[in-house]
This record gives sequence, C-alpha cells and structure tokens, in this order.
Amino acid sequence: MPITDFPSVLQIKDPIHGYVGLSELEKKILDLRLTQRLRNIRSPAGIHLVFPGADSSLMGRLLGVVHVSRVFVESLDGEMEEVEKTRLASILLTLSFGPWANVMDEYLTARGYNRKKMATLIAEDTPVADILKNGSYSISEIKDLITKGVPIKGIRTDLLTTPINPELVDNLERDAYFAGVEYAQLEFRRLFGATRIAKNKMAFERGALYTLESYLSAAANMFDAVYYHKTIRAAELMLLRVMDEAGSRIIPFPSENLDDFMVSDDLTAHDILLSVSTDDSEGMKTAQRIFNDYRKRILIKQASARSVADDAFLKKISTPDGLFSVEQEIADDAAIDVKNIYVDYPDRPSVSYYPGKHSLDNLVLYERGSKGYEFWPVEELSGVARSFGRKLKTVRVYTTRGYRSKVKKVADTLLESIDTPGTS
Repeated sequence: MPITDFPSVLQIKDPIHGYVGLSELEKKILDLRLTQRLRNIRSPAGIHLVFPGADSSLMGRLLGVVHVSRVFVESLDGEMEEVEKTRLASILLTLSFGPWANVMDEYLTARGYNRKKMATLIAEDTPVADILKNGSYSISEIKDLITKGVPIKGIRTDLLTTPINPELVDNLERDAYFAGVEYAQLEFRRLFGATRIAKNKMAFERGALYTLESYLSAAANMFDAVYYHKTIRAAELMLLRVMDEAGSRIIPFPSENLDDFMVSDDLTAHDILLSVSTDDSEGMKTAQRIFNDYRKRILIKQASARSVADDAFLKKISTPDGLFSVEQEIADDAAIDVKNIYVDYPDRPSVSYYPGKHSLDNLVLYERGSKGYEFWPVEELSGVARSFGRKLKTVRVYTTRGYRSKVKKVADTLLESIDTPGTS
C-alpha cells in the first residue's frame, strides 16, 4: 500500500518515473557539491560511444533508484521508517561511485574499496555526516544499513545483492530508454507486487513466475546487447588501463584524500589527462595516449572471443594477477608488448550487470495453501533462472591497431586449448 504522506519538500521531473519527491534530509544531501558532481559522471562509462542518446548521468540514476526503492518497500508493506532508511542507503551507495562510474568501481574494488566501504566512508567522513547527525538516525545505524542491509519486515535486505533489485530495475529501464533498445519494458510494479517477505525469506508468488522471468530475461538481454557489448567494453577497458597506468595521479585515492575524491568527476579526469606535460612520468604519458585514442573513438579491437567453461581458467582471470598473466602469455607468444593486450570476461565489477550477479539463492517461490506457506527454489521451476547458473562465459581478447591478425592467431589457440570438445 503506497505511503501517501511521504514528507516530500521537493519534486524533480524524471523522464522515466515522472516526478520524484525528496524529503528535507534528501534535499540537503542533493545540494552538496559531492552529490552535484554526479551530473558530470556518465554511467556506464562507455555506453555513449555506441548509443549516442544514452549519455545519462549518475544524477538521474540517483533519483531513479530513490523512487524505485520507495515503490519496492511499499510493495512489501514496509513502514515509513523502512522506506526512509532504504532510500537513504540507496543514496549513499550511489554516491560511492567515482569518475567513470563502473570503471572506477572495478579500480577501487581491486584495491580494497568496494561500494559498501566507500558508502560507509561517505557517511562518516564527508559533509554528508554533518547532515546525518542532525537527522533521525545515528551514524552507526546508517553504517549497518549499508553493510548489513536495510531491515524490511524483519529481515535485512542487501540493496546491492537482493535479486529483486531496485537499482537494477531503474538501470534497465533507464539504459533501455536512452539507448533506444526494447529489451527492458518492465512492469516493475507488478514484479514488486508479487514479492513479499514470508517466513523471514524474500519470496515471489509462484503464479507470477512469468513476470519474474521477464525481468530476468530483460536483464540478460541488456547484458548481451548493452552492458557486454564488445565496443562499449573496448572503451571501458581502455579507461581501466588509463587508471592502472596512472590512477593515483589522475584521481586521488580515497584513503589519501577523500575530500578531493568526492568532488572529482569525469571532467576532472579529462582535464588532468589533457594537461600532461613532457616532464610527467611515463605512466601519465601512456595514460594520456590511451585516453586521447578513447576520446577520438580510436578504440582497441576484438581479436578473439570464445565461450569458456573451465573453472580453473575462469577463476584465474578473475584476479588481477591472473588476468595479467594471461595477457602476458598472449603478448609473449605474439612477440608484442603486453600493454597492447586486453583480456575481458563478463562477471567483473566494471560490467554493469551480468546474469548471476544477484544470486537467486536468496529468493524462493511461494504458494499459500491450506496448511500455510509452501516454498520452492526458483531454479526448480524456471528454466530462465537455471540458465543464470551456467558456467559458460564469453572471454574476449582485444588489441591495439596493427596487431589484430597476430594476436588473433595466438589468442584463438590459447582459448581453444582451454575448452576442447568433450571436456566441458
């Protein structure tokens, strides 16, 4: 049941959801410089290079996830306090993104600063903390919302991992709308309406399984057509390489200068990279060269791709050291510098969404019969859900101009040796 007396003091028009209302506390956070910087952060970072209309910012996503979070909690018959806490946690988790959004997320995660840790720092050590101290909730309580999940109807709901996910719902609708693709025409109110808390579990009505499957299918289709699009990923891999070459010189690391990090945006990185001088380090010069190619849309090219199911190999490339070792092996065999090799795989932090990102183990199907609730694992009744658990991953190898044919031969041989017929 909608909470009609939500204390809204400001209405902002959103192209996806209409007017989005903000409370006094939310408005104060919105007015901060560290929030306003979201206007100049694209998300996903490389999407506009393929879909020119999809030039959306994190500011729109913040408003969207706040709105969808409210609908989500209200659909679960949550109380006003639960709505407020969920919206606040959603805001802090959105503020945790840095310049280049999903790219920075991977860069920071690999160095021990995931979104939850960043959101906690924001709640403790930025101007947001001063606003929160004058609010209804203590800082320790807010940290619990981020790290342990938001309490809704007696259970803790982790907003980053819950399979019925408000952030994902808004991202799918927003990205489909601005990219001009038709994959994510979601009836999210119906999706949320079929979700409930039952016996301390997140449960979905068995009779509405097709609604759940349409949501899962929309997410999978957006992954295939947008989030793991080979050209979008080429652009984002180049930005990742820029950060790997000279990240701390471009954007201050949060542990070293949180204040400066929290006012940095895409324009900050752009200006610094365009101001590199002959006296700068080789890392900065390399970063500038890569970024100049990115700006001109002279992108790395896919040389090889293969669907791989080998657990050992997939586990290896999921670590920075393992990924680099594979890139080095390809470079050595092709007799070129490893800086010209980029290996990509789907389930990495910089891929905005991939099937299986939100585990369905935390969701059950339910039916209420004469003897009370009955539950079923989602994978037991849904072929779409089962497909999300498959091991097969499309691994891609990219390279810079001039090396494509040479790298293709080496990379094809390597990837084919991993999964030979009859071994998967």
